[in-house]
Amino acid sequence: MHPAGCDGAHQRQIMFRHVSHSDSDSPPARPRGHRVWLFRLLTVVLSLFFLVAVEAGLRILGLGYDTRLAVPVTGAPAGATHRFNPDVDRAYFGALDVIGPEPRPFQLPKPNGLYRILVVGGSTVAGFPYPFELALPRQLEVVLQQQSPDRRFEILNAGITAINTHSEVDVVRQGIACEPDLIVVHSGHNEFYGAGGGASTASGFAPRLYPLLECLRRRRLFQLVESCLHRPQKTHLLETLPADIAIPLDGPVFVRAWRAYEVHLQEMIALARQAGIPILLTTVPGNLRDQSPMNSLARSDLNQQQQREQAERQKAAARHFSYGEYEAALAILQAARQLDSGSAILAYREAQCLEMLGQTQAAADAYVWAADLDGCRFRAPRTFQATVQRVASADSGTVLFCDVARRLGEQSQFPVPGDDFFLEHVHYNLEGTWRVALILGQFIQERLLRTPWQAARIPTAARRDALLGVTALDHLAADTFTLMAVQAWPLRLAPDSPIQIERITTRLRRDYALLSPLDREVFSGLGLDAIQHNLLASMAGGYLSAGREDLAQEMLRRHGQRRPWDSPRAGAAADRQQSPGR
Repeated sequence: MHPAGCDGAHQRQIMFRHVSHSDSDSPPARPRGHRVWLFRLLTVVLSLFFLVAVEAGLRILGLGYDTRLAVPVTGAPAGATHRFNPDVDRAYFGALDVIGPEPRPFQLPKPNGLYRILVVGGSTVAGFPYPFELALPRQLEVVLQQQSPDRRFEILNAGITAINTHSEVDVVRQGIACEPDLIVVHSGHNEFYGAGGGASTASGFAPRLYPLLECLRRRRLFQLVESCLHRPQKTHLLETLPADIAIPLDGPVFVRAWRAYEVHLQEMIALARQAGIPILLTTVPGNLRDQSPMNSLARSDLNQQQQREQAERQKAAARHFSYGEYEAALAILQAARQLDSGSAILAYREAQCLEMLGQTQAAADAYVWAADLDGCRFRAPRTFQATVQRVASADSGTVLFCDVARRLGEQSQFPVPGDDFFLEHVHYNLEGTWRVALILGQFIQERLLRTPWQAARIPTAARRDALLGVTALDHLAADTFTLMAVQAWPLRLAPDSPIQIERITTRLRRDYALLSPLDREVFSGLGLDAIQHNLLASMAGGYLSAGREDLAQEMLRRHGQRRPWDSPRAGAAADRQQSPGR
């Protein structure tokens, strides 16, 4: 062969080997774009399918809890089909269990001729520290029934402890399915520390992420994970929720809560309007006279000399006040406030002096101002009351407004409400609840039912207690829980906390001394859970254990009067109390 030909063949062979070698070392061709997205989609679908399957399995096995507001009920009185779900609060607070709403059975569809009202709010609606059957909704039902005996009323209590308007929007949304003729919103105290509040520990997330957290808490899988991570609460709820008790008036946290309050009220109005249901917005009063500020925020730029001078002024004013020299005390306080106008305790002390000098209106203004300046935001500020009125007046079609705070203040024996209507900072005593029920009852009677209000049909205090089934033990139980609250942080930070504790302790001792020896023995043997959730039935069990069947039957009769749907269980509870080993 020609040498040149041999060389050409050899070169072609080398080239072929080089190409073959290069091809074998090159990476495999990538899948086309649509195949990549198909693979990703399948991955997501399979993951979701797995989560859905686990969620379905947990529901089938009955693990976790249902967070719907109204759930079907069996074994209730004839006609009752649903009741409020005590676990609905888990969507807002997770594994942290709070009280509410009242699990009272009701009928769906709503019977003809029944006027049903849904009341939404926090612990003041739930009735704390009294039981549900003595709370505002039940007393309102008594008021309306006495005014219009020819009509049937049913007031559903959707109050949940520590709830605020963040979650109340959801309560209203679900409550519409209960077919109310009227929705009453009595809320405003928990905007800072309730679930989703800007200064709350209830969610652990920023307020803007709270709706996502609420959605997740309705899933059984998330509930299972959260229950594994949850540590049982060992402190009072008041101590658990606040993340910040130094919130200045008109500061960023305050403004955000104020704006959120307005937005949520508007959302509830929109839901009611869409359903064609009237909605009644109210202001919420607080204890302004006998609850001193829990955290008085002093000026941060005062030097040490000015701080010492302010402390000396407060001591001098207190000394003059104790001697009855109110004008001298007032002059010193006013001088101190010129240096620090934002001090809540100085405003509060000034209000006390003005009250003792008979300057009622000036005292009232000072008491309100002191509460507004309190850095601990357990009480709804004055700006919230104006917000409720403004939001309600913007839509006068299906929206009504009742200024409960103003009307209750007009009925107080003091310049502003105090221990005459409240147990501590925001929770009503029985008389306070009754006065609010009368205010709302008259408003509903005249504005919605178009029926004249008849003062002659207002029950006396004795008749009211008989209709509600009130016992002396209820007041004793309420003061027991009130004492626990005022001794907890941050209420115990109030300068007048020792005076407040002494007043409650005196009432407790007085009421306890009025009980019979057997009543004292049985009551003292009850646990806090029994006192709070099932007082009368638990007392009946104690009477049976002591061989007093007559007293047990009377207590069960009252229990049946207050909870007619729960009478069989009340008897069972009493039987368990008297069984051996208990």
